[in-house]
Amino acid sequence: MIGRALAIAKAALVEALRARLSPLVALVLVFAVPLIVGFSGQDEATKAWLTRAATVEGLRTVMPLAVIIGAGFMLKPAMKRGWTVLPAARSEYFAGIALAGALVLSLCAGLFALGGYVAGIAYGERLSVTAPALSVTRQRMQEGQLQTAPGREEGLTWADPRFGEELVFELPDTGKQLRGSIEFLLVLNLQAPPRERQPVALWLEGPSGRAPLITAVESRNRMSFEAEVAAGSRLVVQPVAPGLVVGSSIERVRIETASANALASVLRLLFVSLCASLLCVSAVLLVRALSTAPTSVLAGLLLIATLTMLPGLAGSGTGMSRALSALPQLFPQAAYEEFLAARTVPDGALLDGLWRLLVALALLPIGAALFKLREIAK
Repeated sequence: MIGRALAIAKAALVEALRARLSPLVALVLVFAVPLIVGFSGQDEATKAWLTRAATVEGLRTVMPLAVIIGAGFMLKPAMKRGWTVLPAARSEYFAGIALAGALVLSLCAGLFALGGYVAGIAYGERLSVTAPALSVTRQRMQEGQLQTAPGREEGLTWADPRFGEELVFELPDTGKQLRGSIEFLLVLNLQAPPRERQPVALWLEGPSGRAPLITAVESRNRMSFEAEVAAGSRLVVQPVAPGLVVGSSIERVRIETASANALASVLRLLFVSLCASLLCVSAVLLVRALSTAPTSVLAGLLLIATLTMLPGLAGSGTGMSRALSALPQLFPQAAYEEFLAARTVPDGALLDGLWRLLVALALLPIGAALFKLREIAK
């Protein structure tokens, strides 16, 4: 049984590789990111960001959509295709086609990731190895006395400008130079309309007092900073807009401790994206075993929509939305966001990919069993 399934997979793979457009498709995959960056980037910073953005969107958006459409038409259960005259059971044919599709997908994804890495060498920059803050404290002056309260180890700690509150973060040791970023959330307290473009002020508090940091506003909820630092210094986040309460957490403060080549991060993203796309392939083939190609493609698109948009409903209030937000994301957002922010992809992404791969493998035997029940069109 295994030998016949492998033979079918080999035949399907050879047929795909011998197609006239195969060399052209391979070249397009390898040079897609370098060409996009080369023709679209205006300066070095833009090209570096485009390198990461094009790689990420290709792996988590374009690839799964192409995979779903292709998987819907991989199985061709009709007598005119000639497969029914082979000395193989339907389950063996199903397994062989699924294996061939997985190999073609892996090859295409690898070529695209290679192009992304090459573009990173030409236009990109080294990624930052970061560490979170050690702890967070909320403090304020009350009748000339400094009052402090420990912040949350998990979740957000809030500072309300109405009471002069500040957030103080203990920082890891980085030597004499401090570079990092902070992400925060803003909530209106209805006391005054926000006016300042920069809703917080960042200070470095050390043995000699406070000194302002060199900051850059990267988005509405993200700022980067740098400064020369002395031992024992702390990061102070001070709300400056009277109408905005500022919340942040230990994990949202990221301090650069080293730099690294992008190869390991690209490989981690490739593995996660490949495993998630294989899950899409398995789901599409499962539906295709007893239905038409358009129906299976629609089911795959529904899977992407379900596991992409619904997990983003967290915090919208209703019980149903909170339950839907507990669904796992098809493509774990954290890994891709780290890479887009020029930071290394964490090792935990490999475990995320492995779980998706195991689910994909579990769906294949079910699809093969259902395919045995299908009536073949003559």
